[in-house]
Amino acid sequence: PAMASAVVRGNARSVAYAPLPPPAPGATGVSVVLFYQYAEPAWSQAQLRRLLAEFTRLAAEHSVTGRGRAAVEGLNCTLTTREPAQARAFCEGLRAFDPLFQETDFKISDDEPEHALFKRLTIKHTEELVAYGLGGARAPSLKQNGARHVDADEYHRMMEDPDAVVIDVRNAYETDIGRMVPPEGGAKLIDPKMRNSREFPKWLNSDTAKEQLKGKKVLMYCTGGIRCERASALLNQMVESDPSFNVRETVQVRGGIERYLKTFPEGGFWKGKNYLFDKRQEQKPELKSDDALEGEVESQCCVCERTWGVYRGRYKCGVRECGVPVIVCPRCVTSAKEQPGKLRCPLCVEGYRAPTLEPDLVGMKRRLGVTGVESAGAEQGNKRARVDERRQRIADAAADAAASDAEHAKRLYVRQIPLVVSATKLREALGGGVELVQWLADKKTGAFYGAAIVRMASVEAARELVARAADPSGKGLRVAGSKAKKRLQVALAQPPKDGDAWPPPGFAEQEFPPIGSG
Repeated sequence: PAMASAVVRGNARSVAYAPLPPPAPGATGVSVVLFYQYAEPAWSQAQLRRLLAEFTRLAAEHSVTGRGRAAVEGLNCTLTTREPAQARAFCEGLRAFDPLFQETDFKISDDEPEHALFKRLTIKHTEELVAYGLGGARAPSLKQNGARHVDADEYHRMMEDPDAVVIDVRNAYETDIGRMVPPEGGAKLIDPKMRNSREFPKWLNSDTAKEQLKGKKVLMYCTGGIRCERASALLNQMVESDPSFNVRETVQVRGGIERYLKTFPEGGFWKGKNYLFDKRQEQKPELKSDDALEGEVESQCCVCERTWGVYRGRYKCGVRECGVPVIVCPRCVTSAKEQPGKLRCPLCVEGYRAPTLEPDLVGMKRRLGVTGVESAGAEQGNKRARVDERRQRIADAAADAAASDAEHAKRLYVRQIPLVVSATKLREALGGGVELVQWLADKKTGAFYGAAIVRMASVEAARELVARAADPSGKGLRVAGSKAKKRLQVALAQPPKDGDAWPPPGFAEQEFPPIGSG
């Protein structure tokens, strides 16, 4: 059918530049506020500090708790309060402080259970609101993005178009428990199979993705809309800079799955549950029965392969380079706790490897005549652009070395390591992807001197780590719990001498570095 039987069209409409919806009569329980707001041109650091000071003051005044991400490019928050009126007063306070928040689509849910309430307010400072790896000069412009935002009821009708494709811009573990299923004869659903958002630009740059999207109307969706903002802008930039890559149109659903399910309380074309990153954990179509919902579950327990659709217990895939959440059913909890290293996500079971070639985002902007990063201060924008170019040069140098000798290019030399350290702590500091650690010791004394050779899982992982360590705009790489003030220094290791094997014959990794003979 063209439209589901239960449609609440008012829930599809954004509240940007409009009055906030009043609380339902007799509403009790917890109110949840979801919102994001990009700033382009970006805020200066001084502007961001002033905003967060007012944000914190308003939160204290209205008893608002929750968590959020703050960057010069904007805010992304999930907030809670026990009083529906306080939730709305907080949003109005932001609107009064900065007119930019008039364009914010505040998504407010009342009557949520008590366990949805956050105990405190936590704001994390980040480079990006969504970790696409598109910060600074690499970020595609939102103002120049030609993608259309449409309301949920219009998006629903668009999914009936056989010449359209629907891209789920979420991680694969989210899509496992719920996704859009366009009607038969309608649009085709495409799952990029992402373990994390950083894989999306690489997937979009792959020949397979371009072939799937070419000449199609591209419909994107995500949880609340924020991931689609940069994703659609990236697609728009890639299409404009490459004459051979064309799409009919790019569309994203306003308010994401959150608004879609409130518009279609029986589910519409949605099947399963909406994975949430707040304390509610999941969202279900309000009028869909539990029996009907259970009948749509296709995900499985990663231990016994029993059909199960609930993430509980924070279990992770045991593959070191993966580590995404996995599903464990109640009867397999003991087994999962005893052998966590054996847990596998569906992508690792499949043996799926994500594309690795990143698009040349800065080069695209130059071809399109787009300046690097617009910001409130030209000096700040230029500094960030220089940082990104430096990172790109370092990464390119790593790539060149990789092309000449791929296996040796996975070997990195790490120095300024604290003398009191372990292989586990070093792996955590380097952020994953480390296959092997070889401590380096003084030839005379045999004592560790703060350096190691590490082998990464792939050339791409080695390249990214070198770039991250060299990034002067970040806090650098440090071993957790160490009092050492210096950052870890990472560079490509020299190749072994001709005829030498690496690792050496009989080598076995040691958890702790050698003490030596003194």
